[in-house]
Amino acid sequence: MNSPGYSKTAVKILEASLPLFAARGYNGVAMRDIAQTVGITAAALYNHFSGKETLYFKALEYAFAGKVNTLAEELEVARDSRSRLRRLISFWIEIFGGDVILRSLLQREMSDADEQRLRLLLDRVFLPVYEESKGILVELAHGRTDEHLLFCAILGLVLSHFQLAPIRRRLPGTRVEHEDVEGIADHLARLLFDGLDPDRSRA
Repeated sequence: MNSPGYSKTAVKILEASLPLFAARGYNGVAMRDIAQTVGITAAALYNHFSGKETLYFKALEYAFAGKVNTLAEELEVARDSRSRLRRLISFWIEIFGGDVILRSLLQREMSDADEQRLRLLLDRVFLPVYEESKGILVELAHGRTDEHLLFCAILGLVLSHFQLAPIRRRLPGTRVEHEDVEGIADHLARLLFDGLDPDRSRA
């Protein structure tokens, strides 16, 4: 993860706090828990972050630093609609599949439904991705479907793949490649693109 403008101790605090918040939730973590995990005093912790809310917000920003910018760059250089759709899908796979802590954190916050923290997630994660991908969503929708619902459908398809893993892995026909990031991205891109392509739908 990126660490712009943070001291080594601040980075250790941020990296220690993320798994704690993911495992216990915001209300289940005290500043002393984080200080103990890092191996510093609570007073030293407050020298870096003024309170739990500030630390939590900074931890989320730290966790997603650079990810949206990278997506924007990759969507810009992608050669065609299918490539851009696949890159958007891969982005969500990397978020939900590549980092268990981030997935747990996001799922917990969506479940807790705290308005202020949901607003933070919206502003820092979901809205920037939506804005960066809106062009490709409108292009793929062809006026036949709603880009807002298409965005949510992509997000839901990726998230459910990992949420259903304990059952999915026990269903007949499960294969090793079903856990492969590239394989998942290819499957979902093909499923969505072929369904959204107006020429294919008339065939």
